[in-house]
Amino acid sequence: MLDVSGSTQSQLSQIREAANTFVGRLRSNDRMMAITFDGQIHVLTEPADIGTIRRSKLLIPAVTDGTVLYDAVDFAVKRMAQIPGRKAIVLMTDGVDQNSHASLKSTLSDIAEEDVLVYTVQYNTLPQLPQRLSQIKNEKARRKIQDRLMKGYALSEPYLRALAEKTGGRFYKADDLRDVGPAFEAITAELGVQYSLGYYPKGSLGGGAQRALKVRVRYPNLVVRARDSYSTAPILARQNSGN
Repeated sequence: MLDVSGSTQSQLSQIREAANTFVGRLRSNDRMMAITFDGQIHVLTEPADIGTIRRSKLLIPAVTDGTVLYDAVDFAVKRMAQIPGRKAIVLMTDGVDQNSHASLKSTLSDIAEEDVLVYTVQYNTLPQLPQRLSQIKNEKARRKIQDRLMKGYALSEPYLRALAEKTGGRFYKADDLRDVGPAFEAITAELGVQYSLGYYPKGSLGGGAQRALKVRVRYPNLVVRARDSYSTAPILARQNSGN
C-alpha cells in the first residue's frame, strides 16, 4: 500500500523506486496486490504472482485531493480476509489522514480480529508542509488547515506503531527515503522466516471479547515478535417482531 497523496508529490519518484525495490526482493512464488491511495483508493493490480507483476507496468493514477489512509487500511484488511494463506500488509505512508469515513479507532479495532501481519513504513513529509501551506492565500483557511494537519502528524506515528504491534508486524521510521530500502529488505527477509501457530482456548470466548497472547521459546538469545492479543467479532443478533 503506497500513499501517493499531495504531501508526497515532491518525493514520488523516490517512493516509486522504493516500491520497485520491495517488489524486486520478493520471492517468485509470492503473490502481491498493489494499492495506492490519495483522496481515493486505487487498486493497481489484483493479487497476482510476482513474475506477472514484474513484467507489467503499474501506473499510478492522477492525484486527487485528500488522504484516505484509514479508508485504505479498512479496504485492504477486508480484502485480505478473503484471501487464504499467510498474509501481510506493507503500508508506506506519512501516517496523516484526511477525509476518511473510517476512523483511527475503528481500523485498530478491526485489525485485531484479522489474521494478517501489518508492516508500516513511515516517511517524513513535515518539512514540506510550509511550502504546501504557502499555496493557500486565505490566512484563516491556511491556519485552519495547518492546525488540522499538525493534529494528524501528532497521531501518525502512534497509529502506525499500533497497527504493527497489534498484528505482530513491525514499524519502521524513515525520515530519509534512502532508509526505506533497508526497511523493505528487513521486511522481505522476515516474511520468509515466519511460523504460524494455533491453539484452542480454554473455555468459550464471547463475541467482541479480547484474549491476551504470550509466545515463549525454549532456546536462549532468540527474539519472539508476535501479536500480544486477539479479539473476536461481536455477535450480532437480529430480533424479528411478530404481527
